Amino acid sequence: MITDFDLLLAETEAAFQVGREEILGPTRKKTPALARHVVMALWADDHAFQDAANRCNRGCHSTAMWARERVLNLSALDESFGEIVSEIRWKSQHGNRPWNDESVKI
Repeated sequence: MITDFDLLLAETEAAFQVGREEILGPTRKKTPALARHVVMALWADDHAFQDAANRCNRGCHSTAMWARERVLNLSALDESFGEIVSEIRWKSQHGNRPWNDESVKI
C-alpha cells in the first residue's frame, strides 16, 4: 500500500523527468500529463478516486478513474511503460531496491 503521496510524487518525477509543479499543474503536455495519470492511478489503487483527484488538483473523481484505466491499458500494451509503473509503485511502497543501492554489496 502506498501511504506517502510525496514519495509517490518524487518517484514519478524522477522516472518521467518532470517537475512537481508540472505534475500537479494545469499543463496538458504529453509527458507531465502521463506522469500525473500515473500518480493518480497508483494513488487510487489504495485510496478513494476523489482523494487521488484532489491531490493532483483535479475536481472530479472520474478524472482519476480515467487515469487509472489509461495507465492499466498502456501498461498492458507497452511492456517498458509497465515496468516503469511497477518500479514507481515498488519504490513508493518500499524505498529504493537494495540491489540498486551502491552502499549495499551483494
